[in-house]
Amino acid sequence: MPQLPRVAVLSPDLTGATALAALVDAGLDATFVGRPTAAAGVLLAKRALTGRWLAEVADEGEEPVPPRQVDEVPADFRPLVTHADAPDGSRRGFGISLAGQALGSWDALVVTAPTVWAATPLITTAAPWYGGVFHSRTDGVFLVGSPKGVPAPDGGSPGRDPRDPPPGPPADRRGDTLTAVLAHELIWAQASWIGEYLRGRYLPPARQAMLDHPRLRGTGLRRWGDGGYLRALDRELRAGRARAAAAGYPLPLPAAQPA
Repeated sequence: MPQLPRVAVLSPDLTGATALAALVDAGLDATFVGRPTAAAGVLLAKRALTGRWLAEVADEGEEPVPPRQVDEVPADFRPLVTHADAPDGSRRGFGISLAGQALGSWDALVVTAPTVWAATPLITTAAPWYGGVFHSRTDGVFLVGSPKGVPAPDGGSPGRDPRDPPPGPPADRRGDTLTAVLAHELIWAQASWIGEYLRGRYLPPARQAMLDHPRLRGTGLRRWGDGGYLRALDRELRAGRARAAAAGYPLPLPAAQPA
């Protein structure tokens, strides 16, 4: 029986920690990459997920590196992501290095708006993110934290797109950005959606359909702040589960190698 894919969450902030919790809740082997921010560290500890936190290894004799006392993705978080080679010689999965140290390889990669730049060597940046989550041309790369998806910053360097809501718990601006509660629900729902797909329980539309219509049906430019996106996602999940059942529940990304 094929092994479920291993997932790396490449965002050491609260968004990344929430995504990790949802993926683990979905039954996946997920890893939180990077030294967590203060809020992320609290959530990881609360959910007994500190054992899934992987960062650069401290020198011998040094104390383990504690969580950061900041709540935004720090400017010095600069992971290197490359394609990994499967045992059969094919290019499958992603290798991740941090501070010059190779941390390992994973079958799938989850990024957020502040860290999407790290995946730019592997993806077509002009391609849309279906539902703000599935990269429409690169298998195994997913985005959480935004209903619309975000373009990579110019030049592929670290940073946040100035058109995006500020990092951290967004303020309520009459639907222009998400409330903190709705932001948590959004991240959890998107990561759970990824989990459904990676477990073979959800099948997305055909690739061309995702390219032609990247927004979920029933969502518009001004409707995502009032929960419209979450309702549209629920409808898409039901449709995708029906597609998966009709196809015999295919596993989209079986693990390239044992954990």
